[in-house]
Amino acid sequence: MKVPWSYELKRIAPKHAHKFWHPEMLAGIQHAPVYLFPDQAAFDSDEVDLAARALMDEFPRLPHAAVIFEVPDRNGTLDSQVVYARQIDDAVECAYFHRDKATGRWTDIIVHGRFSEPGIADVELNPRTAEDNQAGYAQAATGIVWRALGILASNPETSVRQVPRTRRPKLEHAGVSGWSWTMVSVDPEQVKPKSPSLGGTHASPRWHIRRGHWRNLVDGRRIFIRECEVGDMARGGVVKDYEVAA
Repeated sequence: MKVPWSYELKRIAPKHAHKFWHPEMLAGIQHAPVYLFPDQAAFDSDEVDLAARALMDEFPRLPHAAVIFEVPDRNGTLDSQVVYARQIDDAVECAYFHRDKATGRWTDIIVHGRFSEPGIADVELNPRTAEDNQAGYAQAATGIVWRALGILASNPETSVRQVPRTRRPKLEHAGVSGWSWTMVSVDPEQVKPKSPSLGGTHASPRWHIRRGHWRNLVDGRRIFIRECEVGDMARGGVVKDYEVAA
């Protein structure tokens, strides 16, 4: 098994951060643990989709404060798709990249995503992204996060691998750390959705008006949710004001 391509990104990104769209999203990437999901067909399976959906009634929780999820591309046009995600309180922010096989080069950050409410991902596309590709990239970025978390929640078989010592000096010189990476074996028949929540802190929120927003679903659909009233008035109310820059 080759060393994940993510290590190359960990070396390049901090050095050239000023050239990236949303460079602040790269903070800490050189130290982030790497989780490799080597079987894209299993990663994209319906069983994993169900496991991912089962998590969408909760705030997403990463296995580390910052983490890299990598999925090699089975179609041959890309080497890998990579999401770098960071936990910020109850929210998760992520950046999506891929490595082109023909050119051997990494893309800029294609998608900046933020998961700040259960089941909702707000996505921002790089302005230089071709309009025809935008929906696919948004779905890929959010899907990798939800599917990776769904798999990890099912206690999959994992193995810890090491970056060979011969590869470390160049990476270490660039400030990279974390010589162990985790390979996650996905058996769709063993992936079991987490039981749905039956209560807890999100079961009956206070009444509030939820503003209209775009929602990216795990199955790839992107739907607009109109403004609505949600929650239990008996628990009190929350009024939110939003200031939108022109």
